Amino acid sequence: MAVVVGLGTLACRPDDGAVGPTGSTGATATSDTAAPADTVADSTGGTPMEPVPGPWDRGWPVPAEPQSEGDPAAGYHDLLHTGYLSCGVPQVIWPLVRPWLGGYVMDETIPGREGDNATMAYDWTVHTAPSGVRLVSQNCLQCHAGRFNGELIIGLGNADRDFTSSTSELLGGLPIAEFGIQGTVLAELTKFIERTRGIGDNAAMRTIGTNPAEMVAISLVAHRDVNTLAWSEEPWFDIPEVPVPSDVPPWWRSAKKNALFYNAMARGDHRGTMILVTALCTDTVDEAMEIASHFDDIHAYVRSLQAPKYPFAIDEALAAAGEPIFNADCAPCHGTYAEQDADEWFPNLLLPLDVVGTDPVVAEGGTLWAPELVQWYSASYYGSITRMEVDDPFTGYLAPPLDGVWATGPFLHNGSVPNLALVLDSTRRPTYWRRIDFDSTHFDEISLGWPYLALDYGHEGASAAESVRIYDTTQFGHGAGGHTFGDHLSPDERTAVLEYLKTL
Repeated sequence: MAVVVGLGTLACRPDDGAVGPTGSTGATATSDTAAPADTVADSTGGTPMEPVPGPWDRGWPVPAEPQSEGDPAAGYHDLLHTGYLSCGVPQVIWPLVRPWLGGYVMDETIPGREGDNATMAYDWTVHTAPSGVRLVSQNCLQCHAGRFNGELIIGLGNADRDFTSSTSELLGGLPIAEFGIQGTVLAELTKFIERTRGIGDNAAMRTIGTNPAEMVAISLVAHRDVNTLAWSEEPWFDIPEVPVPSDVPPWWRSAKKNALFYNAMARGDHRGTMILVTALCTDTVDEAMEIASHFDDIHAYVRSLQAPKYPFAIDEALAAAGEPIFNADCAPCHGTYAEQDADEWFPNLLLPLDVVGTDPVVAEGGTLWAPELVQWYSASYYGSITRMEVDDPFTGYLAPPLDGVWATGPFLHNGSVPNLALVLDSTRRPTYWRRIDFDSTHFDEISLGWPYLALDYGHEGASAAESVRIYDTTQFGHGAGGHTFGDHLSPDERTAVLEYLKTL
């Protein structure tokens, strides 16, 4: 299988969820407290023109802030070779443990990895722990590498991994006594099992393809001393027992975004929230500082990535017809696009929940459902790098850049919409649906998404085996409503906009 990686302008092309094109010239909502977008660019992407009234008038442009400097090439090496997740499975028993981890370990390798990592699955890394034991640990590509058209793309969010079982559940059945291990090897394995047990079943998703990032973050910090990062077997606060889904956004958006996460809560230097997942194993502030130093370069690599080019045919005339429609209805929130980066414009517009109308759970996570996460994070070492601001100046969602959006299905922040055609027409979104299969070569070139089957029943009407393949939009945090900004377009206009999106 081919693997695609990218380094800045040298990115090889093909091969946080995406919110699709937004905006409507028919809406005229205004706000006395929010700043409007400064400009709208014309179809060339470079010449400013007067803004037209629309929902973007209630948006707030998130300001840019300085980012750490680093070496993208060194960051790519660190990404795939460094043990920034410092606990794991002892390498000596990896062949015995590997079968128990199922879908948590992929089969592909990545060309160019060195030493023991040359033959290791791309989403796991071999490194040496401080104890001297060689470990196999998860790396960032567990979530941040996905397949499109049969190729693995580093930086594309994984939309087909099965997180419906927790690692603690899988590891709980290990016949450790039969492995005949002892000493530091046993201690390292025990530590890894203990930490995954801390995450527990809260990270088990309802549907294959949805990501547990929200629940993992809450569960991890609940077991950490806010000052020392020491691990506690018992959580410091109650963990919400709701599997909130997330659709992993592509890394290549990072360079344009002034804040990370769908609700734009990560402000300032982005490394603090980037390394938060390493809290699974990080037991001291000194260790966290060492990991953060590696992420100077990893962060630079992530920001160097560019979107792949659409690998199929494009109707150039139809795409040209879609561009002015996009620029009128979508660009004020999602920006403009051009051959040269300097000619593009992206407003970094945060929009209130009542404007976007999509499922509010993720946006409200830090204010309503898990405020303890924000309180803990802000008082911790991680908060000294990146601020977490969940309601400044209001609670809402950031309209993302749409580079390579066609590759990032399913759509909306929770992965509730199967394709971009349905993002542009909210009236036809299914209440219950499942992907036909998880073959990345089976792509719907007309609707821009994965082929799906609409159902007339959800989780309650399905067997356990079928349920994990069904996306049920009636479940908490799984709603597919909102983002109705394309509903006023005619079918022909939507078709033209979809063709234009292929060029991004």
